[in-house]
Amino acid sequence: MFEHLTFCNSVGRLRKVFETLLQSFERTVLTAYKSKFAQFVIFYACSLDPEGCGMKFADVLADIFTSNEFPPVKRMSAVAYLASYLSRAKFLSASFVLKMLQRLVEWCWKYSENQDGDIDPKVHRVFYSGCQAIMYVLCFRMRSMMNIPRLKSQLFLMPIEGILKHPLNPLKVCLPSIVEEFLRQAKAARLFTVSETFIFNDLLESELSRAFGGMERLDMFFPFDPCLLRKSDGYIRSHFIHWSMVRSMYDDSDDNEEESSSDEDVENYMGEEAADAMAESYEEHHLDLDEFHYSLNKMSITPKNSLNHRLGVELRGAMKMPSRIRPSMSPESL
Repeated sequence: MFEHLTFCNSVGRLRKVFETLLQSFERTVLTAYKSKFAQFVIFYACSLDPEGCGMKFADVLADIFTSNEFPPVKRMSAVAYLASYLSRAKFLSASFVLKMLQRLVEWCWKYSENQDGDIDPKVHRVFYSGCQAIMYVLCFRMRSMMNIPRLKSQLFLMPIEGILKHPLNPLKVCLPSIVEEFLRQAKAARLFTVSETFIFNDLLESELSRAFGGMERLDMFFPFDPCLLRKSDGYIRSHFIHWSMVRSMYDDSDDNEEESSSDEDVENYMGEEAADAMAESYEEHHLDLDEFHYSLNKMSITPKNSLNHRLGVELRGAMKMPSRIRPSMSPESL
């Protein structure tokens, strides 16, 4: 499939093929329960034509999220895809990412202005999905935006602080790992005032956070976490932003901090049962486990406790980000 898309691009047929691919994605992949790998086909197509296919894919996802015509689950899935795509696609410019971020912020701001109630993870789950998507994208992209004066000014004008301080209190509902990393970068960037009430150090996933995603746990689904299929990754890697490539807003002051955990740390954290289960799974894909463990340490800001909870492994310590946060194998990532 990747070779076919490359050929289509070389003969000028990619955009026509992309229309069919996008329709198929909307009908099947977008609504599939935590698809693992199929979405990387459209990711690769977008990488071949960033100005056409790449931008259109993001626009379609944003249109779905902001439209009341679609059911909540589909809108949550769309914004999860959008956030993951904007964060991981190396071929998307910082200005375009900011443009899409503006759409999310505007929708969340308008929604919050019309709400007088308190926290309710189920009733407001689409709103919380949007808030978490905003923070997730900024975890990856804030530095690149702040380095461009024009984009920095636009970012400072967004009502992000007003959204996060609303009585709906997305900071208490969204995943603590994302919240903590976002606030840490926002504080370093002086994006807004980070008061004591904004500090979420070493919090485990709360009941509010779990209720937000419901049974689907779409709050934890970021579908463009690194592709662990070796052959497919060969096509994706050069177009992909791994977490280890991200320079956060606080990097200058944290150069002496540990940046990655060792294989031993991973095994100690996950426990023998989880490690064995993963080893058996990936041996079936002929993936070199040393290479896998190395990439596992580097590539994601996925909250580790989601994996522990699913595998029945005892929680070991508080969440840290990014070096202590493991990607999920479902992938239950965010």
